[in-house]
Amino acid sequence: MKINKLSTQRRMEDIQCTFGLPSLCAKVLAAKDLANDEIAALLQEPKLSDPFCANGVKEVADRLYQAKQKKEKVLVCGDYDADGICATAIMVDALRSYGIDCGFYIPNRFSEGYGLHENTVGLAKQKGYTLLITVDNGVKAKTALSFAHTMGIDVIVTDHHSMDEEVTCLQLVHPTLMGEPFTTLSGAGVALMLSRALIGEKKEHVVLACVAAIADVMPLHKETRAIVKLGISYLKQGICPPIRFLAKERYPKWDEMLIAYQIVPKLNVTGRLADMVNVNNTVKYLLSTSMEEIQHVAKQINDLNEKRKVMSDDMLLKAKTLVHEEYRFQLLFDDSFHEGMAGLVAGKLAEELQMPVMVAARNQDHFKGSIRSQGLLDLTTFFDECKPSLVSYGGHKAAAGIGFSYDKKQVIQDYVNSRMEQVVFDNDSSYDVIAVERSEITIAEVESLQLLAPFGEGFEEPLFLLEKQKVQDCRSLSKGAHTKWILTDDLEAMQFQSRDWEFYNPGATLNFIGNLRINSFMGRKKVNIYVSKAY
Repeated sequence: MKINKLSTQRRMEDIQCTFGLPSLCAKVLAAKDLANDEIAALLQEPKLSDPFCANGVKEVADRLYQAKQKKEKVLVCGDYDADGICATAIMVDALRSYGIDCGFYIPNRFSEGYGLHENTVGLAKQKGYTLLITVDNGVKAKTALSFAHTMGIDVIVTDHHSMDEEVTCLQLVHPTLMGEPFTTLSGAGVALMLSRALIGEKKEHVVLACVAAIADVMPLHKETRAIVKLGISYLKQGICPPIRFLAKERYPKWDEMLIAYQIVPKLNVTGRLADMVNVNNTVKYLLSTSMEEIQHVAKQINDLNEKRKVMSDDMLLKAKTLVHEEYRFQLLFDDSFHEGMAGLVAGKLAEELQMPVMVAARNQDHFKGSIRSQGLLDLTTFFDECKPSLVSYGGHKAAAGIGFSYDKKQVIQDYVNSRMEQVVFDNDSSYDVIAVERSEITIAEVESLQLLAPFGEGFEEPLFLLEKQKVQDCRSLSKGAHTKWILTDDLEAMQFQSRDWEFYNPGATLNFIGNLRINSFMGRKKVNIYVSKAY
């Protein structure tokens, strides 16, 4: 285990003096080594940029104005994950509000798969659509884009996934081409820019783009940070009932953590269980303004998510029995696996095993699955030399989807094993920490950390190191799944999915690495350390 104590003292005092921040906030900013102009931008009230400053937006707005004038029918072609669902809802609502006759379609994960397909283009032609807009997909749809061109249908591609080759379409709007400050936008973030160009800012759209950015773990820089910060503030104001009614509590404390753990899984569930429900109905739900309908459908989604939890837990247990510890990249196949659960199970196992994991479900003579790399591999390039053997592939550095025929299973296994011989992992856990004394972590100081929120990719929640703490008591929770250490009357440490059982010892003196948050119960507040490591 490597512990790197980040230097803070000298810079901390300068930041406190310049910005008048509480000491713990200043200490965090000093540890992140931010310049004063970066700190000033971080602390200022969030404001979205002029969408017309983004490359490609004006051209799309002009084409949509033309569509409005000519009364063209426009079809929004979406994706079945949370980002794609939110992007579809934003774009459809913007176009309809703008006065365009607009439909939408998200493909079935199992029978159609990801992205724009020739069949969708053909059906769109039959129904009189003359313009298609993809959201959160499109850059990989070479065949469908070519077919649309031959059918005389214009296609505007809005996407944020990595591009391997030139995208042939009427107009491409992509974060890597849009310029600063738009480079980290999700698919829904791109849709939001187009929505704002057409109808101005609509708070509900900002909320949906906020949820999508968290769902896709987008770096919280510049425009994306402003979207997330504004979206959370709008949720606190009661904006966007379809999102608010997915929360467990009646009056939830809205922040990035609640969105990630309570909202995102429920938006994803209808895409994952496409053999049970139609994901297009989730778009209709997000567009609904009827409180009676919203409450009814929200309960259905919550119930479906509970069913998904049971299914994924069962699948995880089965996947664990297939792990072979001699391999450094686990490829797990089983006829009982559910394709919609593959990403969840791969992610949980990759975190537990600290190695890349592929989980693939068989559908007749094909396998379709998901890969999670734990940041140990760049999945955008790892399978480059194997692509002739793949039916489908795409995603991000740490997460990807994959498809291949049954007879290529051994080819894929051999390729992965061969490539892994050249890969060296650093499996020694490393923690960049901010050392604090007990006296520094008062309730007021820990609450002040919210001045720096939201935290996320590229602006991670800080890890603190609290050393030599005498444990008053220990408690095992949820049948041994979690551990709570009681340190003082107003300071507790909690480790979920406990890994440090050897330190379950009342009276011990321990060091804790973790995040600092406030827990409030029955009106009483305590500082909680959410433990990453106890030793």
